[in-house]
Amino acid sequence: MSEYYRDKDHLFEIYNYFLDQVLRDDKIGPKMAKANIIIKFIYTDPDCEVTIDLKNPPKKEGTYGTFYLGPTELKEDVWSKQSADHSHRFWHGLENPIAAVTRGKVKQGGKITAMLKLLPVVKPTFKRFPIILKEMGYDDLVVTKK
Repeated sequence: MSEYYRDKDHLFEIYNYFLDQVLRDDKIGPKMAKANIIIKFIYTDPDCEVTIDLKNPPKKEGTYGTFYLGPTELKEDVWSKQSADHSHRFWHGLENPIAAVTRGKVKQGGKITAMLKLLPVVKPTFKRFPIILKEMGYDDLVVTKK
């Protein structure tokens, strides 16, 4: 049972709002787009997929990439499998992605170095994610360091 998400629809609701904000950001979006990759996140508990396309032209005007909630026909360049709760803590800046891979909390494949180059780019979102949760009325999902 997930600590943060009731089900995949709940996760999709939050990630839809969050990723839309990130991919519209004029500072973060262009830097993400330079990665020129397609990333698939495979989550467990709840089981679902989120794919971010930074390779093809964005589908929505004013964005620097396109994201898909659920399965897509796109072939990813890199994939990352982890619990949805781990991802939730990551977006708060509370999980070290390198340590998570070495400890087996996260499994990855494909162009991993391309995804690792995105880490400094997405770091500003760590402050934004809790703000977005509060904007959505999910103050109870904000995680703080223990």
